[in-house]
Amino acid sequence: MIEHIGGNPAANQNPWSSLFKTIAVLRIGAGVLLLTRHGWGAAQGAYEFLWKEQPWAWVLAFSEAGMPYPTLLAPAVAIVVAAVAVSWCVGFLTRLFSVVFMPVAVGVILHAGPLYTERCWLYLLIAFTLLLFGSGSLSIDQLFRLGERWGQPKKRSW
Repeated sequence: MIEHIGGNPAANQNPWSSLFKTIAVLRIGAGVLLLTRHGWGAAQGAYEFLWKEQPWAWVLAFSEAGMPYPTLLAPAVAIVVAAVAVSWCVGFLTRLFSVVFMPVAVGVILHAGPLYTERCWLYLLIAFTLLLFGSGSLSIDQLFRLGERWGQPKKRSW
């Protein structure tokens, strides 16, 4: 305890240490990777496909995988992936976006080739972990106390 000076030695003296005691590192890291590797490019591809009417490789891949309505499903998946990535980065409605992302990851696991299966399993496990533990201490959810009383019984004020 040489670095401690005055006050309560049991109190948390370093505010950065609370970052590493939460799930925020996993949430932010997974969100940044999902956004940079998949979300941003997918959102740009969906934009160019929908508004500029340019061909897009995702539509062809979805149709080859046997998915129904690939011209509607591919942009929807791209929007979901980008929204989930942004949500995980800032910690806004993390549990809700994790639930929304799970069917996308399962769909890719079932229909994509072995190249994407491992990545999707990892993202599925991350989404499940964020669903269980929430967004952590550094998030918009914590700032507004969203989802804090989900497991607690309601208090009666009689």
